[in-house]
Amino acid sequence: MGPRKLLVFDLETVPDTDLARKLWPEECGKLSAEDCVEYIYAHHRAKSSSGSDFPAPPFHKIVAIGCLLADIEHDDGTETYHFRKLGCIGDEGDDELTLLQKFFDFGARENLRLVSFNGLGFDNPVLKLRALHHHLPAKWFMNHLFSKWDNYHSKNALSYHADLAEMFGSFRSMPKLDEVCTLAGLPGKLDVSGSKVYEMHLRGEMQQIRDYCETDVLNTYLLYLHHQHLGGILLPEMMADEFASVRQYLEKEQAKRAHLGQFLTAWNAAI
Repeated sequence: MGPRKLLVFDLETVPDTDLARKLWPEECGKLSAEDCVEYIYAHHRAKSSSGSDFPAPPFHKIVAIGCLLADIEHDDGTETYHFRKLGCIGDEGDDELTLLQKFFDFGARENLRLVSFNGLGFDNPVLKLRALHHHLPAKWFMNHLFSKWDNYHSKNALSYHADLAEMFGSFRSMPKLDEVCTLAGLPGKLDVSGSKVYEMHLRGEMQQIRDYCETDVLNTYLLYLHHQHLGGILLPEMMADEFASVRQYLEKEQAKRAHLGQFLTAWNAAI
């Protein structure tokens, strides 16, 4: 039957200055954290054919893991999804090791289908590398060691990991989340993007980072519903019902969590 729970996830990261200082002690050893980050950016910009300064996966330190959990109901070739909860792993003050432990502990308790946007290209490698850094076992996540097909790391194992960036790009191009969400009539990015996370982290704005991560996860879940509808897996009336369930949740939570009210307002305006 396969996984019965859907976990939409997203990472927020900052550059790992400790790694840079170990790799390049002469260049970075005496630099401030901010200057060390600039060195990391410059190093990657010089290596990139496109001029991008986005660091390679080993240089990302996790500061937030956003998750949305839903049930999967199977019925004669179709599926229905039932939203359960939305949030970030752990607490605002948790360090990276604690976040990883809580994420992997949760995954070990459930039979999950992962959903991401560029998870195969970014989130998965970062999770593996940071687990390696902390010598942290993650048997359920590393299931490609036990099955070639039914695992979280193969682009063809859509029952285990649906990477929407790959799926909408037909495994060739790489569209941006904001672009695809806008096409689908979803909010997309609000007033924060991933490029702002490091500066927010410097200012100690961890709750704002976590809020932003939750809205990315929401976008990804709603986009996944559209994808499954396109493929005939999610029937139109079931998609409408699930959209209504998510809206009801946002309406209920918006008084306590302003970013969810902002998301709901943007969603209404985007339709």
